[in-house]
Amino acid sequence: MNLLEKNRRIAVWLTHRSVPCWRLTPEQAARLERELPGVTVALCADEAAFLAALPTADVAVVWRFDAAWLARAPWLRWLATPAAGRDYFQLPASAPVAVSYGHFHGELMAETVLGMMLAGTRGLLEAQRRQRHGEAWPRAALGERIRSLRGSHLVILGFGAIGQWVGRLAKPFGVRVTGVRRSAMPRPEWFAAEDQVVTPAQMDALLPGTEHLVLTLPGDTGTDQLLDDRRLRRLPSHAWVYNVGRGNAIDEAALAAALREGRLAGAALDVFQEEPLPPESPLRQAPNLLLMPHVAAVAPHYLDRFLDEFIADYRRRF
Repeated sequence: MNLLEKNRRIAVWLTHRSVPCWRLTPEQAARLERELPGVTVALCADEAAFLAALPTADVAVVWRFDAAWLARAPWLRWLATPAAGRDYFQLPASAPVAVSYGHFHGELMAETVLGMMLAGTRGLLEAQRRQRHGEAWPRAALGERIRSLRGSHLVILGFGAIGQWVGRLAKPFGVRVTGVRRSAMPRPEWFAAEDQVVTPAQMDALLPGTEHLVLTLPGDTGTDQLLDDRRLRRLPSHAWVYNVGRGNAIDEAALAAALREGRLAGAALDVFQEEPLPPESPLRQAPNLLLMPHVAAVAPHYLDRFLDEFIADYRRRF
């Protein structure tokens, strides 16, 4: 028997303990069978059920996959995940399995970054912090800190799909956008004359003129501690730092020190070197810092967006 002689089976194990939108529902599984004729979906509630479904599965849709499980999956030809990060699977290069990742996160994560930028620049975070500490009417303090987003310089480290969405959504606010990426690319159609894409070699020269530094970097080789103490010191004191990529890219102790010493206006982080962020992390006590628990892409329609991509991809493959 070969793949053409059997109905294709998709083993789906997408569950999450705390975030509802990261759990595939029976209704969403039914959509797969409805829109992909001849497909049977095994919706697995746990690892045991998934391992039981693997021996007949042509496709697996999961958050994580152990390379040892390949021995249980003689028919498996495609491994798909909604996740954007390339660090979820560790398969040998010789594995006869195609691997795909979600590409829909950019717009969702860009909304989060814009929220962070506006909350910091326009004084929302500062107003909340001061009032919680007993200042009933902190007008004078806010008057010194509130700035305009319009006319500021936004530098995006990691100008891939997610970084480009950040720039696209920020552009109507009148910012100047500089994307930093390893490889050349055509100028985006939404760029204005002042916007540019540069290489990492030009990053240090950019930092003194950066007001908003957004990191959307993957956790691969070459990004560890990219934003270290030396580079943090090159930023102006009114700059904000945002990270929605991977936590390995920032020296967290150096960032906490820069905030404590007033060398940065603030920071907003969604990802960390260790997750959950430990209680003893120096970031917990740093001022003017917004901490989020790796939820920048959360939205009620998260897996619906993934299924849109997956169904189109399936039709191209089979």
